[in-house]
Amino acid sequence: MTFIILLNILIYSGGLMFCLKKGVRNNLIFFFSWILFVIYHFISPLYFYLIGRKTIWGDEPGYQGVGSDISHYYDDGFLYYGITNLLFFIGFFFITSATSKNKPVIYKDSKRIIASILMVCITLVVVNYAISGINLIDILRGDADNTLFGAVGATNYLKNFADSIITCLIICTLARVNKYFLTGSYLLAMVLFLLMGFRYRIIISILGLLGILFLQRRIKIQHFAKNAIVLLAVFYIFLCITVNRYAFITGDYQSMKFNPREFHTLTLLAEQTRGMLDDISIIKYYEETSIPEYDYGASFLYFAVRAVPRVVAGDWKDSMYPPEAFKIISKIFNLPAEWASTGEAPLHYAYFLIAGNVGILFLGAFITGLIVLVIEFNDKLF
Repeated sequence: MTFIILLNILIYSGGLMFCLKKGVRNNLIFFFSWILFVIYHFISPLYFYLIGRKTIWGDEPGYQGVGSDISHYYDDGFLYYGITNLLFFIGFFFITSATSKNKPVIYKDSKRIIASILMVCITLVVVNYAISGINLIDILRGDADNTLFGAVGATNYLKNFADSIITCLIICTLARVNKYFLTGSYLLAMVLFLLMGFRYRIIISILGLLGILFLQRRIKIQHFAKNAIVLLAVFYIFLCITVNRYAFITGDYQSMKFNPREFHTLTLLAEQTRGMLDDISIIKYYEETSIPEYDYGASFLYFAVRAVPRVVAGDWKDSMYPPEAFKIISKIFNLPAEWASTGEAPLHYAYFLIAGNVGILFLGAFITGLIVLVIEFNDKLF
């Protein structure tokens, strides 16, 4: 195990150093991806390995004795994902020597268009709940009997426009839409996401905003204190959102915590980034099962199924759910049948495993690196 951990340290530190050498601003998507890989695929599972966590949920209240013992499969997880991310790195950096070139972009008409699309998306999400009789103002004031957490509204199709809001906010920031409109839109979207319990949407929005600011403004040493304060503020917001998520959803504002000492930061961060424990459970399943089940990549096509409105093809769409990968994951987690959905979900690499085991995992990571490369340098390739 010591050798595997050292190998991971070499891979992740090497990837980071190579990115720094090539220029973070020129490889921003890779840089953010790599940081997330280091956290989710190495630091967090290493923490759980060192404290002896045996199952996904450990001693979490209500989960004692639930889930398979993964304590003997941490080494496989670290080894497989270390190699996987090495292949992602190779796919991104060693296929072409393309370098990013800043091209002038004219946003004259785009500003009005993207601002309009943003307001349409927000309106659709709000109207979706209003049609079903949900009063957002009452929920915000804490006077409502119901909440938005898990609520579909009139249709799940309109609810999914919440994800489009994130994209529109980031594009509006990039296009430098009117700052007053943009500030109001961010505040409105953040409140809406909080009520819906979408903390990851909030985190993605903030990371997107920081990424654009980093891309548009050069970080200077003399501004170190200012940048450090901004990062600490963002970190505090992340923690505050996570700790107070359910209190905000239910309107129980009196029980909200704002003192960082009450956050139990290390444990909280580890639990929020424990997704690889799910993946290790899946690795164990494929290592131990003589005739395992695969979905052969079918679940990767479900974005097309989700795009079809239920009013157009409701019976067909219902017959397509749940995806085959979800059935396999549910079987691996082996939770009591009477339990409702826990919301537990593996990381994206797990779906390559489910598509066809380790070979597909390695190939999928390499192709993912190529895809990120194309997105990053679509102006000059090969």
